[in-house]
Amino acid sequence: MSNNDNILIKALPPAVDYLSYLTILEYNFTLEQLPLLHDILQDTTLTANIGWDLVHLLLPLLPQSQQCLHDVARLGNPREVVLKVTELLEAIGTPDEDTSEEKAEDELDGSEGVEDSRPDTSPLGIPVTSQKNVSTADPTQAKDLTSREVPSNVSQFSALLDMLAILHPRIKTRYPSRFLSTSLQAILPAYATLVLDTQATEAVLSFINTFAGTKRPRLPPRKSSTHVPTKAAQLPPAASDPEATGESLAPEETALNERLLQSFLTFVAEGYMSSLPVNDNTPALSWSTRLLEHLHPEKNIPGRRTICTAFEEDEALHRRDSTIGRMLALTRDLNLALEDLRCSLFEPDPVANDDSTDLPASASEVPLSRPGCLYLLCASYASAVLFRAPTTQLQAPSKSTFFSLLGDFFGDPSSSTLGSESLSLIDSLLFFGHYTLQGDDLGSFLERPENNPVFTKTLQYFSIISANTPSAALRYAAHLLTTRILHVHPNDQLRLSFIKDTLQHCPYENLKGSAVGWLKDEILSANPPRIPNAVSQSFEDGNIEKKESSIFATPACIATLAPHLFISPNSITAKDEFKAHEGFFLAALNLYYLLLCNEGLKEKLDLRGAMRQVEELNVDGGWLGSLEKGLQRFGDGGVDAEDGDTVDGKQMNLLEGMIALCREKER
Repeated sequence: MSNNDNILIKALPPAVDYLSYLTILEYNFTLEQLPLLHDILQDTTLTANIGWDLVHLLLPLLPQSQQCLHDVARLGNPREVVLKVTELLEAIGTPDEDTSEEKAEDELDGSEGVEDSRPDTSPLGIPVTSQKNVSTADPTQAKDLTSREVPSNVSQFSALLDMLAILHPRIKTRYPSRFLSTSLQAILPAYATLVLDTQATEAVLSFINTFAGTKRPRLPPRKSSTHVPTKAAQLPPAASDPEATGESLAPEETALNERLLQSFLTFVAEGYMSSLPVNDNTPALSWSTRLLEHLHPEKNIPGRRTICTAFEEDEALHRRDSTIGRMLALTRDLNLALEDLRCSLFEPDPVANDDSTDLPASASEVPLSRPGCLYLLCASYASAVLFRAPTTQLQAPSKSTFFSLLGDFFGDPSSSTLGSESLSLIDSLLFFGHYTLQGDDLGSFLERPENNPVFTKTLQYFSIISANTPSAALRYAAHLLTTRILHVHPNDQLRLSFIKDTLQHCPYENLKGSAVGWLKDEILSANPPRIPNAVSQSFEDGNIEKKESSIFATPACIATLAPHLFISPNSITAKDEFKAHEGFFLAALNLYYLLLCNEGLKEKLDLRGAMRQVEELNVDGGWLGSLEKGLQRFGDGGVDAEDGDTVDGKQMNLLEGMIALCREKER
């Protein structure tokens, strides 16, 4: 059949009106007719009248229908098509499974005996063939719309963003921001449902780049593992806006449109970073771990691949760096200065908490995402420090602003949810912590009386994160930061008080083990060995005299902590509970053995007096005896062992070995 005999050609207006032609298209269109539809849509007047109602018909035919969707975006009425595209994006962002199931059931029922109520002829008497009838009457058209596999949501999402990138520049009105704002608000929820797919992020960044332009040299092309449909460079020019009135832009519009895109980018950064999973024990972008490897290369284990190397060699991890790098580049293209990010992060605008749904009237009414600003700023600092990227001069955030930031993002340190925040958020704040607090002036800052609450609260934040966040790398980074903040405070009474509170009240046994380590560091720091070198003796004597005034160089140190340090397992009734305490018991045994081996420390700290105090609480053979009985109860063959299980053999052997060493030294 020639094209002239095709119903889509014969029914072209003025043969029928535009609404009737849409009905004919809906009933008769097949995949094989896409090239014909492409030719038909070159009629600007026709496409301007019917294009908006073709989008939902063409979308399920991707990728073959991409050219026709471009035709609709180029030649259709841009205002009507933008609204239709926005509506479809909202449907992706708010999937309703129940409604979809009901719709599928209705369609199934309708195909099994329910008569189709749609007319069999057009207003001009032209026969209308439904898809159902086509597939029944002509087996060669089995690949009709109903039998095609629907393209994935991410493919539809990418195609719709591709259309918006063509449509918005075509809208010529006094207030184009009203259309842009509506579209951006529809994109974000849809992106949130697809954020784990790399193609969705690529599509969003390409969309932003269309508006931002490129104010920097182009990067060399990089092979991508995904295919993102983008506008072809050879697309014919788009039609003018048929509803344009020739009005000039309102004075605020240029700044408002730019601010909308800046805000959109920060929310995209927040969504992307918050969705990053743990890859091979590497959380998010591991900025804090990479910073520590950069600052302390001597601590890297020889022969073991560092996290910095992993991000260079692993394709998935390298893609994360590349993606956040593209976002950072877009901030420059959108004139989003680092100072703007800093102000929005450290001095949040009250408009950020405004839940009003009204469209913004000025740039000042458009907030940036605070987590998004945090991630983009962190990326900028990391680029400068880790990769020596050329950037404007970066000033580290002040200590006071950093400490206030912790409260904004972590909230109450006593909250049961602390440590369960997104790994990207924890990693970024740890990065800023290590970056900001690496100077020698931290102790003098914390020494001010007004900063004592800041000191305690910050230790609570990072110590709890070091105990319960799911990433081992982030737990270690948090532990190092907690240790530094604790040890650098000049007030030894405050340091002892925090260690005691941790041992006495902390619900995390692994954190109690860390507290034992802090105590050991404090004792060794306050009791340094004398250096028998005549040249340095005078300096060393003065330093020792100062340190020996520390409470950690007196019997009060061990006497205060002994009841919470050398605890008995007699009250433990379950094997799992005993296993949870094993790390703490080992840490306490290691400290006890260290003190036993050093006669000077043992006498100076009056270890015997402290242990007599402990023995009063552990009447059955003292502290070591109670540990031995605990091992007998919950170890191999113990009467309280459940279902034949035993305490982990390696840990049990370590406990038995340390108890034996301590017994030997006690003699």
